[in-house]
Amino acid sequence: MTPRRSPHPVPGARGPSRRAVLGGGGALALSGLAGAGIGLGARGEVPASGSGQGGAGQGGVGPGGSGSGGSDSSARRPLRIAYLPITDAAPLLIAHSRGLFAEAGVEVAEPVRLRSWATMGEALLAGSVDLVHLLFPMALQMRLGLGADITVLGANHVDGSAVTLGRDVPELGALAGSTLAVPAWFSIHNIIVQQMLRAEGLTPVVRRTASRDRGEVTLVPMAPSDMIPALDAGSISGYTVADPFNAMGETTGAGTIGRFLGDVWRSHPCCVTVASGALLRRPPEQIAGVAEALVRAQIACREDRAGVAAELAGSYLPQPPAAIAAAMHREDAGRAHVAHPDWRGETLDFTPVLRPGFTARLVREMRTTVLDAPLGALAELDPETAHDLVVDDTALREAARRLDPGSLTGLDDPEEIDP
Repeated sequence: MTPRRSPHPVPGARGPSRRAVLGGGGALALSGLAGAGIGLGARGEVPASGSGQGGAGQGGVGPGGSGSGGSDSSARRPLRIAYLPITDAAPLLIAHSRGLFAEAGVEVAEPVRLRSWATMGEALLAGSVDLVHLLFPMALQMRLGLGADITVLGANHVDGSAVTLGRDVPELGALAGSTLAVPAWFSIHNIIVQQMLRAEGLTPVVRRTASRDRGEVTLVPMAPSDMIPALDAGSISGYTVADPFNAMGETTGAGTIGRFLGDVWRSHPCCVTVASGALLRRPPEQIAGVAEALVRAQIACREDRAGVAAELAGSYLPQPPAAIAAAMHREDAGRAHVAHPDWRGETLDFTPVLRPGFTARLVREMRTTVLDAPLGALAELDPETAHDLVVDDTALREAARRLDPGSLTGLDDPEEIDP
């Protein structure tokens, strides 16, 4: 059982600004998140309409969401969950939909759907949410660069992302002189797509128009929900993001999947499960209950893909059911380029525990990635120490040993990257 404690101390290094880490845009939503909770209106953040769990009460991230935590009132109130409308969020949503949190003795409010990673980061910094799925590079920067009162509990899923190209772009190598969207600067998508571009002899650039003659590709951050309309309109020539936005890009005819990111970096975690300091200061049995519910949900996501897709489409995700079903259960990679068929990089999978070696390699790769933001502490940090500074997977490991021991194999395997 995880002891009640605060997150690890942060090494003394001057970090980037909040705007740099979040990519801008999130601050505008902060007042809405800290307000009445469900009427977030113009930015598109709405509560999920899932069946919920008995006694959870009205959802939304409401007032009283400071990061101070630890008070009697915060320990008694339902946990507040936020998510983006992507299949990466499936474990959190299925744990809610199937009552797994309640069965583990944890009361949760209706999950709140947010529109962008910047908004998610702002909600965490404001203490307005307790439990989220978050891009792992962003979690590293928020914890080590901004000193955010958050801790990574473990992995959420592996793979499940791709590069989708416009109708007139036959392959990644044809992107010279064009623009490609990424969901955030601090994302595995940005890291891997830059590896792919360099392997094609292309140069990623930011804040300037790409030169076709010099083989440049301009990268821009964009909310996942905006990517398909932008691709369809020709404002961008491609995007990299989590599903179901790749599946939906194909079903709408806006573009085609060029390559799955899991075919480049084998079994890479994308989102991680992140807890606020207020959650970690709750009684240990609450953290253990959260871990048990999440491990059970991940098992369900692996073993009941059709049922999970139907639940997500019916309550939590706004995309067409066919796109969600395709994202949850792909028979093969379709027309996408595949270099490593044995990796099954097109398959979204779910696992509770992070590989420490992945965290170290991720920090190293972040240092070679073009960013429109400073790395701050991560530029100086020993990569081998990053995992223990940010991650406490004690509770998830214990739950996995009881419920899903097979998920604990291969944690010391070397990282395989081949763009």
